[in-house]
Amino acid sequence: MKLVVRMSLTGLLALAPVAAVTVPALACGNSYRYEIDPKTNMIVRAEEALHEGQLAQAAKLAQDATGIMGKSVEGQEDPASLGALRARSLRVVAIAVVKSDGKLDLAVSTPKGSDKADANISWAIAELRVLVAREPGNPYLQARLAQGLAHHVLTKNEALQILAKLASDDLMPDAEAWQLLAQLQADASKPDERDKALEQCKKRAADPAKTCVLKNPGDA
Repeated sequence: MKLVVRMSLTGLLALAPVAAVTVPALACGNSYRYEIDPKTNMIVRAEEALHEGQLAQAAKLAQDATGIMGKSVEGQEDPASLGALRARSLRVVAIAVVKSDGKLDLAVSTPKGSDKADANISWAIAELRVLVAREPGNPYLQARLAQGLAHHVLTKNEALQILAKLASDDLMPDAEAWQLLAQLQADASKPDERDKALEQCKKRAADPAKTCVLKNPGDA
């Protein structure tokens, strides 16, 4: 019986390395309780808010956890130099910016002749490039980079190439990525490829009628 208990505890620790390493164990009678580091907990909450579409809340929690973002593109010289928690925070904020069409309030400076949303999107694209370089095998990050690139006319083709490669490699992460691929194929006047992507979107979306919708040319 003692052997089984020890093995179970070892298995639990293997599933929660952050909690075990960053915070000491607290003894309570014959049991142990592990607590997640407050910053890690805040980032987890930010990731949950992002998943639920609460973009402003996600960005706020991520910045509260590890500091403000947008003053610079972090990790450009050495993507591997980004710490794990900072990288997770940057990922949340950059993706939230992309999903909000650049409407979040960040510390990004606005170049003369451009608007705040465009400046925010440009920062998010640059930061997502760094994060993709840090995790080159992460299809979710690649898809979100493509989502950012799709905001600008000059980088739409790059977005299409990224998503087409993910689709070809059977690595598309979600219905949202399939919807964007379908939209880009439609914009590129490739109806057959558009229809294939839309069909994949409908298979994966929780609400196809809401998710798998394409904009007509000229729509905002």
